[in-house]
Amino acid sequence: MESWEWAQIFDEGFRYGQMTTNLVEGVNAVLLKTRHLLISIVFSATFYRLATLMPRIGQQQVNQINAGHVFVEDVRNAMVANRRMARLMNVEIHSRRLETFRVTETIGRRLGIPPRSYGVDLRNRQCDCRRFQTLHYPCAHVVATCAKVNLNVEQFVNDVYTLNRTLRVWKNEFPVLPNLSTWEVPPTTFELVPDRGLRRNSRGHRQSTRIHNEMDIRDVLAATKLS
Repeated sequence: MESWEWAQIFDEGFRYGQMTTNLVEGVNAVLLKTRHLLISIVFSATFYRLATLMPRIGQQQVNQINAGHVFVEDVRNAMVANRRMARLMNVEIHSRRLETFRVTETIGRRLGIPPRSYGVDLRNRQCDCRRFQTLHYPCAHVVATCAKVNLNVEQFVNDVYTLNRTLRVWKNEFPVLPNLSTWEVPPTTFELVPDRGLRRNSRGHRQSTRIHNEMDIRDVLAATKLS
């Protein structure tokens, strides 16, 4: 994948067209309860987990390639589900030259929601449901369209989902981290002084560090009148 496809600096603050990813949310969830720990402990725990995760997942990727699979398991499962839903859809060809189609669902996906129709543009890899251009692999409407015109639907799965691409990430290895007691710590050239303004009050509400607005001013005046 080229840098302009995933880096925020080249994608107007997004990553591959998305504001955030499940990976970012996952890291936030992992580190949420470690804020009170020492940085060295958080670093060591994260390092050891990644060091053992890389070879384990990498071997799983190699086994899938040896079994003849091309795409990652999640995409394969999604494509199976999309093929199942595509059987319940009708496809109308609007333009073979422009590769545009209208796909109508014969059964609503959710109870109480009537069936809908969606426009599919294979040339520009777009569908009105937006799953195609968001996830970068065919949605059920695209699968139904490809079946209608006898096209190989796998050609519309982005290369980032191939096992050969993902293996480039998982084949990386971490060196053995020395014991924490043997780390060389350079002498500090300055003294760290805690910010007293961030201390919690022993009584009452926690001290606010945000910029006060009119609502805070009203609360202060009300407290003054009560006292």
